[in-house]
Amino acid sequence: MSQTETVELKKSNIVLVVFLSLITLGIYIGYWFLNRKDSIQTLESKRGVPFKWWVVFTIYLVTAFLLFFTDAVFFTPYGMLIVESVNTIIAYYFLGLLYYSVFRLKEVLESHYEELHLHKVLLFFFHIWYIQFKLNQLKQSSLPLQE
Repeated sequence: MSQTETVELKKSNIVLVVFLSLITLGIYIGYWFLNRKDSIQTLESKRGVPFKWWVVFTIYLVTAFLLFFTDAVFFTPYGMLIVESVNTIIAYYFLGLLYYSVFRLKEVLESHYEELHLHKVLLFFFHIWYIQFKLNQLKQSSLPLQE
């Protein structure tokens, strides 16, 4: 990437991002990463966000969301316990992927924009919400760091 080339990162209403993340039970978080994939991949070098895993987890989250409403129709009580156990295990993997991705994204963004500094504690508690908030604050004229 040339020194003067800037990458436009999508700006979104932070209240809407929080609302959609909560109401969709995490599906929007996967969508958020996948929707910004091209911009992030333009910025990053080798330390990146695992977008293939975000595709897998987003598909799983949509499936789990649908099963949440229909599991009694398709499963016996024993089957529902198995699905609940699998959901619990997958939830921990999802959290691992989320935190791995946001901290990799933190490194990528901070190495690209000199004025952007993300606080680790706030990033831990507010993940994509905090990143989106900080991206919304970036000025249009912000220049990337000199290579």
